[in-house]
Amino acid sequence: MREILKGFCSLLFIVILVLPVEAVPNELSEYDNFTEDSGLNKTSNASRYYFDSDSGLICVAAGKTVDSGEIISADELVEEITFLTDSPESESSPVWTADGQYIMYTVERNDSENLESYRMKADGSSIERTGIGEGNLAGFSDINLNGTELIFTKSINSQPGLYLANLENGTVFPVADDPQISEYWGAWCRLGKKITYTQKAAEIPSQLWIVDRDGSNKFRLGTSENVGTGKDWCPLGLRVIYSAKDSEDNSDLWVIDFYGTNQVRLTNTSCNEWNPSFSPNGKWIAYVSDEGGSPDIWLRDIEGNYRSRVTNNTGSPDSVPKWSPDGSKIVFAGYNPENNSEINSTNTDMINGSNINGSDIDANGSDIDEINGSNATTFESSDTATVSGSDIVIIKLVSSSYISPYPEITSVKAAPPEGVSPEGNVTISVTVLNEGGNASEGYISVSFPENETIEDVEGTGSSVDVYSKGNSIQGNTGEITAQYPLVELAEYDWGAGKEETLNVTVTPNNRTEEIVFFVRSWLKDDSNGTYIRDPSLSADRDQQGYAVYRYSTGILQSIQ
Repeated sequence: MREILKGFCSLLFIVILVLPVEAVPNELSEYDNFTEDSGLNKTSNASRYYFDSDSGLICVAAGKTVDSGEIISADELVEEITFLTDSPESESSPVWTADGQYIMYTVERNDSENLESYRMKADGSSIERTGIGEGNLAGFSDINLNGTELIFTKSINSQPGLYLANLENGTVFPVADDPQISEYWGAWCRLGKKITYTQKAAEIPSQLWIVDRDGSNKFRLGTSENVGTGKDWCPLGLRVIYSAKDSEDNSDLWVIDFYGTNQVRLTNTSCNEWNPSFSPNGKWIAYVSDEGGSPDIWLRDIEGNYRSRVTNNTGSPDSVPKWSPDGSKIVFAGYNPENNSEINSTNTDMINGSNINGSDIDANGSDIDEINGSNATTFESSDTATVSGSDIVIIKLVSSSYISPYPEITSVKAAPPEGVSPEGNVTISVTVLNEGGNASEGYISVSFPENETIEDVEGTGSSVDVYSKGNSIQGNTGEITAQYPLVELAEYDWGAGKEETLNVTVTPNNRTEEIVFFVRSWLKDDSNGTYIRDPSLSADRDQQGYAVYRYSTGILQSIQ
């Protein structure tokens, strides 16, 4: 009987060990396993962000307001602004091809409301009419990472619907085109299957929805209403950033998980912020704001430390900034204040200290074929990316030789992996890689909220310190008293590509059936004195107030 019980307990332990603390929805199985098979459990929240950091990318640090950061000069970020088009027609809704060599966009000619589709090189040359999506075309939205499929909006009988065009064979099919509902302005998940978009039914404020690329599995994301057009996915992650109006009719930025949880307001200011877009590395957000008095393109870092107005009287309410695949440029539809009489600013530089280049491109050139028979219509400007008299504009960002450090928790292991008895020990091993530039200092922290006894520590860094319950430690708002033990590794010359490892051996707390521990790492960015953290965002926080990955490993109980 005792042997049977032992076998049952062993089986139960294995089952408990492999199950996550919180079940992740079935959709995650479509993208394979996000976590290492290390015999550890993590909350679903932590596993999502771990997936982000596995890719070398980070996601938005929700909860920071735009006005909490320092305003920096555009000179530090922008090299030049160039108008790729400069014609009487309205060019709008630009999107990058996957290789970053071309820009696709639409043209409204002679106020005909019949949008035509074009493509040009990223330097504004080699303009050609493609005809893609023409016939009720209302605007381009996004191209998938493979560069094979374009999401765009058609407006049929003034009712917008979401469509997909195969760029290899030219086929077009509807993704979301309910004739009773407006569905428009989609954004690809960077994993390539799901699309998020805006939906508006009669007498119901616009909402954020998600759908598979084949039109199946359509459902609403979160509870936001009056959702704007521009939206984006955290690169290679599973969060969506978008804009929505509040009760005072101000537009703010929001983030939400792709299956509808963890909806967080990112900005809450007296001005408006809308049409956000992530940089390819996930560290910056481009968006439109009227904080400076007119709708212009702004940049902010995801930590909320800095923000910058990078255009001046150039943007429009319908500008949707799009990053080039390499992150070096941003394209949008905007106005040239020197040529457009609708703009009440004739002698204002678009950015302070930047070069502004014109274009010799003639969109009416004879080498552009005419395609007749289009019956395109548009709907209200608040619902599209089409703006009257707009041009295609590129912001070229300053390239910097300085590379910020970036901590990546690459391995978290427990030994022995099969668990420990109450009389035994378990050793937690955490390895962190600096995937960015050199850092003058960096840290790894492992803490134990269930008050396990720390028996031994060792690490590869400059020093390893142990803080027991009751010791003074530094929290994110000042000095605090430790409520449970923690171990901290410090390295004072953490070079690029260098790994550091912290090993902590603990005796389990006999009152618990698992060992729970928190892990985080941070490196100092010497360019500004701030710290870059992994994780940057998590539902779990340690006693010091910082985001952490939460792990647990089961304890195999011995049977006497």
